[in-house]
Amino acid sequence: MGIKIGNLDVANEVIELHFQVLRTQLLLEEIITRNKLTNLPNQQEMVALENRVIDLLNQKFPGMGIQKK
Repeated sequence: MGIKIGNLDVANEVIELHFQVLRTQLLLEEIITRNKLTNLPNQQEMVALENRVIDLLNQKFPGMGIQKK
């Protein structure tokens, strides 16, 4: 039996989120390969993207103080 918070099975949610992230990663890699894409984000653009993700997470989960490690 997993840990539950209210009706939320935390272990199941973690596994589901890992599945979704890995599926998205593999799909993106496949799209890049099939379309022979070479114009990928540079390091500065990746940092900006990561900062945007953190901002979105903080909007979704206010009060959590989410930040880069």
